[in-house]
Amino acid sequence: MVRLTEKDESGMWQFKGIPWERLLAGETITKETSQLLYLCLCKLKDYEDSGMNPDRVGNLKYEAEAMAAQVCDKLCRHPREIAEQEALDEVCEGCPINAYVRAFISR
Repeated sequence: MVRLTEKDESGMWQFKGIPWERLLAGETITKETSQLLYLCLCKLKDYEDSGMNPDRVGNLKYEAEAMAAQVCDKLCRHPREIAEQEALDEVCEGCPINAYVRAFISR
């Protein structure tokens, strides 16, 4: 997903491509600004329609990591009679679930 927000030089959040000065009272909203604002509103609508809330979204990463660990334990670790952590870690290195976690979840 492409971010629609960014920090300006002073560390203040703003819409990407729309400095706050362009949104102050009395400023003319250009066609470009209007289109960017509409894009942001469409993304906000999609987010709200998903039924998610900020707390739930923040926890998704940890829930996905926990689920991946459970699947990995069932598929990779438990069928093997390995007790040493280093040997288990070697099994995980070649595991597609571990690759998924590294690529998509642990960003």
